[in-house]
Amino acid sequence: MTTHTHETAEYKQLRQTMDDIKSLKIQGATNVAIFGVEAFAKHAETVPLEDEELFSHLESLVEELSFVRVTEPALRNGLRYVMTGIRRESKEAASEIGRNYLKLIDDAKKRIFKIGAERIQDGSRVLTHCHSSISVGIFLEAAKQGKDFDVINTETRPLFQGRKTARILAEHNIRVTHVVDSAMRWAMNSFNPHMIFLGADAITVEGVALNKIGSRLCALASEEEHIPLYICTSLLKYDQATSIGRLSEIEMRSPTEIWDKDCPEGITVLNPAFETIDRRNISAYITEAGLVPPQSVHHTFRRIYGKQIQDFHQSWS
Repeated sequence: MTTHTHETAEYKQLRQTMDDIKSLKIQGATNVAIFGVEAFAKHAETVPLEDEELFSHLESLVEELSFVRVTEPALRNGLRYVMTGIRRESKEAASEIGRNYLKLIDDAKKRIFKIGAERIQDGSRVLTHCHSSISVGIFLEAAKQGKDFDVINTETRPLFQGRKTARILAEHNIRVTHVVDSAMRWAMNSFNPHMIFLGADAITVEGVALNKIGSRLCALASEEEHIPLYICTSLLKYDQATSIGRLSEIEMRSPTEIWDKDCPEGITVLNPAFETIDRRNISAYITEAGLVPPQSVHHTFRRIYGKQIQDFHQSWS
């Protein structure tokens, strides 16, 4: 790598973006993908390298950026999308290719909003956990269509992302009931919701979803109460690496988020950020391709995005 590579403004911005993702200044799978892909594409377009030296440099950055946060396949798919496009065209097209990926995300979300809103009818009660921009988008679309419904949501400790959901819904005059995380099973029993909408940070080849900690408890309680559970997400969050054996990792965040001051010595505080939701507990994925059964996620992803996003089989061969 040349000295000039480090000196470009675009390279410095990429490094700053990586730091912001790692420090959680940039949060949410979609935001991580947007900022990460945009910064990477701008660097790829301006880096003073060519041919194999260029691809060796970019591939090393793809590997590094992909695992700044371990549960971010939407970012990894975006980086592969940009690399696939550069190899077919040229590095001069990188920014445009990056913008095309961001448009893919945006178009997918808009389609999911409409598909998910079809599941909500007048009088519906929907329970959700944490903050999912796609789940919230579905609720807003249903309200826009004039549907009258209720949402029950959790506060989502330790950073209270559920409060963001509650505020947005209240601002749009959607009735929302807010409960602590540990009351989710009680809320299901008390309010008898018709369905549960959860987002996802990642999807594995087995059709397992990874989402905010507490999601598996939600899924198990939904099974006990016989409530259908839907994962509302773009297929761009499918983790291709799981199809060749790599296990999805659970990110462990800082214990100070849970107990910052006056924590006595001798106490180990753990802060797992995500957990898995077994495909047996998922009624369907609500995606840009419509409602997809968990066992069909891999094939649906390949059908829609296979030509645009280089598969990990190819990049590892």
